[in-house]
Amino acid sequence: MKRKTSCPATSAPAVHDTAVPFSPSPVYRYPSAFPAAAPALWPMGLLLLLLCLLGGCHSSDKKDEDKKPVPVLLVTAEQKNIARVLDAVGNVEPAATVAIKPQVAGQIVDAPVRSGQDVKKGQVLFRIDPRPFEAAVNEAKARLMRDKVVLKKAEEDRERFQRLVRQDAISRDQFDQAVTNAESQKAVVLQDEATLASAQLQLEYATIRAPMSGRIGEVLIDPGNVVTANNEQHMVVINTMAPVKVLFSVPERNLPDVLEEFRKREITVQATPEGDTHGPVQGLLTSIDNSVDKSTGTIKLEAMFPNTDLRLWPGQFTRIRMELAALENAVLIPSPAVLEGVSGPYVYVVKPDHTVEIRLVEVSRAPDSRFLIVHKGLKAGETLVLDGQLNLVPGAAVEAKRAVPADADGADGQDAGKAGADAKDAKQGGRP
Repeated sequence: MKRKTSCPATSAPAVHDTAVPFSPSPVYRYPSAFPAAAPALWPMGLLLLLLCLLGGCHSSDKKDEDKKPVPVLLVTAEQKNIARVLDAVGNVEPAATVAIKPQVAGQIVDAPVRSGQDVKKGQVLFRIDPRPFEAAVNEAKARLMRDKVVLKKAEEDRERFQRLVRQDAISRDQFDQAVTNAESQKAVVLQDEATLASAQLQLEYATIRAPMSGRIGEVLIDPGNVVTANNEQHMVVINTMAPVKVLFSVPERNLPDVLEEFRKREITVQATPEGDTHGPVQGLLTSIDNSVDKSTGTIKLEAMFPNTDLRLWPGQFTRIRMELAALENAVLIPSPAVLEGVSGPYVYVVKPDHTVEIRLVEVSRAPDSRFLIVHKGLKAGETLVLDGQLNLVPGAAVEAKRAVPADADGADGQDAGKAGADAKDAKQGGRP
């Protein structure tokens, strides 16, 4: 019997009459140079190639953009004389003030003054019942008269005993005793005189007089009240109204300028009371405090005003203006033009080819806080960047949006001081 066989062209297994063990079809494997996942990576490679080509084009476009001038706001440094003026708020105080208190105890029998009255030095303010003090004076006088008589007798006995001792009529001890009695009685008389002086002083204290000229405040004690010596509560307060002093404070950064001017000349201080329409009152700076207030960073100053017209009143707040000598030929720039770097403050200076360079500068505050005074690193007439510095690097080309002169007095100066305010908080660059 013939055996049936399968066609070679078909993939079906051959059919045999006898059982043949099953064997799986062989699996084809790629060579090691072509991993099994290689076909899946071809689209990713094409994508990376496209991205690289696009990135190169973008980089080229970015370089073209970097070459474009950066629009910035420019300002010109100017040289001018700057008037240095310090403004502050001061408090008016009397040049002298006295709180009247009784020095002896007793009943008030008279108060010949009224609240708010002007008084002269020595004028009677209060009278305390003088009768107890007059009695004490009379008693001291009587005691003094008696002891003077006793002293006179003791001195006569000493002279008589001196003659007798020379004649050996009495003993030496008796003479010494007479001398002792006379000297002791002399001390008693001196004590009596001191007691009389104290009693007379107490009687004088019973009449309370003004120790200085000025204006009294509210009278707090009326006749009929009993007062004690050195009571804690005063009876009335006297303030001098002319002259008066004004106390005010200025920032400690202004102290060197104030000290320099104070040593050279008298500094004029102007005080303008609130609501006063007659112009400022003229005075002179008289003293500078010996220490700076650590809590506020200010130094206290004192000015004296004649106040003959009584326009300044103790306790009143007033506007103060103090003029120092003008700073001549100062180079002035707006504050936003200066940036802070690791090496100190710097500015971007525009060169003739419209590119910028970094310039370190030394600056200080101007009287107008919107501007700075340049001491080193910049000359008058040079152009620098006022706004847009964050987009600059050394050598970058710039295009001026508009130029602003650094004039603290004109309207342009106000624009210069305000320009760049939006970027003020971001000016902490890491450059010089």
